[in-house]
Amino acid sequence: MLSAVGFTAVYVVGVLTRPGQVLENRALDASTFRASPGGLLSLVSTPNIAIALALLVLLGVLLRRFRPTGRAVGVVLVSTVLSQLLKNGLLARPDFVGDVSENTLPSGHTVAYASVLFALLIVLPPRVRTVAALAVSVALGVVVVQLLAFGWHRTSDVVAGLLLVTGVMALAHLVLPDRGTPPVRSNSGTRALTVLGALVGGVLIVASLAFAATLALDTSLATTHALLLASQIMCLAAVSLAVMTVLWVQRSVPAGIEARRAPLAHSGA
Repeated sequence: MLSAVGFTAVYVVGVLTRPGQVLENRALDASTFRASPGGLLSLVSTPNIAIALALLVLLGVLLRRFRPTGRAVGVVLVSTVLSQLLKNGLLARPDFVGDVSENTLPSGHTVAYASVLFALLIVLPPRVRTVAALAVSVALGVVVVQLLAFGWHRTSDVVAGLLLVTGVMALAHLVLPDRGTPPVRSNSGTRALTVLGALVGGVLIVASLAFAATLALDTSLATTHALLLASQIMCLAAVSLAVMTVLWVQRSVPAGIEARRAPLAHSGA
């Protein structure tokens, strides 16, 4: 799975190499640490996640979208448990630069927000999903920018959290796909929003790569604030790609389901 490969690459480069730790810590030096920043970051807690799950289930029942609701709940629960197992037990952070060696990858706040917001996109019907994805992108973008700006997490922590939730979401779609759902035709508005999202993600990716190349060619520009800004742009690009992946996966049909639909289509012709 691409998400697993990406997660491993982020962990290896950002945590298991000295250059990766040095760069991320330099970006972290530009942050302004706040123990209680308020806003979206202060909402992450076990009771609030439980409330969010209850609201998702209620919404799914009201919309009579039972299989997507089951899939959404699974995404939140599995992502949350897996992130804690990885961060607190399975993954280690070597002390290459003399800082705190406690592992912080993946970011629990990123996983909490991404899993709940992606679960909302799963539960919502296709006709409103693309519009909702814009709001999800904005909210998640604010969260990841604040996580870096307030010094709560490094870039690799945030990107790994997004990759983890995206991978769990894709796996859930394979294990518990929708059945008997006809293909959804996109109207012009939906297509325009999808194209806009893809363009924004593409621009952010190009910007982050160009920024990184500039800093690599001229190390005098690689100040802590420049590295922090580059890290935030990179995380915003990761948010855009993750949300686009959620939309694409929800519109796709697993091969086994497609094979079962084919005879029905021919018989009705």
